[in-house]
Amino acid sequence: MTLRGVDWAVVLGGSGCGAGILLGCIIFTGDTPPLTYLRLALLALVAAAAFILDEPAAAAVQATPTTLIRRTAVRTTALGAPVSVWVLGLLGIEQRAASTPTLALLLEGAGAMAVAVALAACLRLAGDNEPGDIIASVCGAAILAILLLNPLPRSLPLFPIAEGWATSSALWASLILASTLVTIGVSRDRRHPQRLSP
Repeated sequence: MTLRGVDWAVVLGGSGCGAGILLGCIIFTGDTPPLTYLRLALLALVAAAAFILDEPAAAAVQATPTTLIRRTAVRTTALGAPVSVWVLGLLGIEQRAASTPTLALLLEGAGAMAVAVALAACLRLAGDNEPGDIIASVCGAAILAILLLNPLPRSLPLFPIAEGWATSSALWASLILASTLVTIGVSRDRRHPQRLSP
């Protein structure tokens, strides 16, 4: 099993879009990190992450001896593209703005991407072999809504601006763990017990 089935055009395209926004942030940042623009970059990276489990040729792949959990494990290595862009971008921002809460933002990005993959895995379990477009749209709309409308209570600072970073980090760390467990759980092969002939 290889990564040839991953839609690299979308994954690398989304990662490239995020990299472009992050590069602009690095160039134009001042004494404080441009958090709003950083999160716009994250939106593109989350969209890229949402497509890593797409399997257009699922019917053919399922006929092979490769299990679903193994295919999922191999495909999740494609997360290296958007995650690397996020990490390198934040390190670049930190060089320009020392006040950047780098660790909290790293958890934020990793958590958002992990949630996207977990949702895609759940939708795949429901029978959609190409859940990326739906999950990218849902996650993108949710992130934009939170950023623009700020509907969450102060006790749930998913995208903090000035305070609440420790709580945010704890929330994202919990979401990373929960999303990982969900992805593993719904990616297990369902084997139907064989009936014993009388």
